[in-house]
Amino acid sequence: MVLDANLAIDKFKAFLKSVQGYTDDAFELALPFIQVREFKKGEHFVERGKTCKHFAFVADGILRAYNLYDGVESTTCLCSNNTFATSTVSFITQTPSNVAIQALEDVTLVLIKHEDLNTLYSKSTFWEKVGRVVAEREYIELQQSSWRNGPLPAKEKYLTLLKENPGVVNRVPLHYIASYIGVTPETLSRIRKKIATSNS
Repeated sequence: MVLDANLAIDKFKAFLKSVQGYTDDAFELALPFIQVREFKKGEHFVERGKTCKHFAFVADGILRAYNLYDGVESTTCLCSNNTFATSTVSFITQTPSNVAIQALEDVTLVLIKHEDLNTLYSKSTFWEKVGRVVAEREYIELQQSSWRNGPLPAKEKYLTLLKENPGVVNRVPLHYIASYIGVTPETLSRIRKKIATSNS
């Protein structure tokens, strides 16, 4: 199920209102540049080797970002409602992305093109602040997810993910979750069975 375009914009507007300095004028300034697009399950918002052209707010749905190492996909991020899904380096530098971003279910994204976002930055200090807030959030999320690559046992990694993002765990295929926390699907399946047994 995809989200109505007006509802998607309302959700983006709600995020903007959480940023200090929001005004209706600042929102109206951006309206001509805002697009709402739907991506079906399995479709790519960003493809590896292609330039990321849009800043994206996830109004509804889940996406995954992944790299490819020696022919093996490695999930690096799971992006859900009210977060941002952008190949950051590619978007900022306007160079080909080494990260792909794929819809894991039907998703609705609120998009602003790179050149349009720069126009907003040049016209509004509020939009400069939006850019800073998004960058700060991304940095914080990166730091907070550093446990994925740390020495934690596999079970603790899964329990940490359950604690931090239980909604995503229930909606993402098992093999992508396993890739995200750096274990095999078989190992994750055993962990889940042990947890289910201990809770029964």
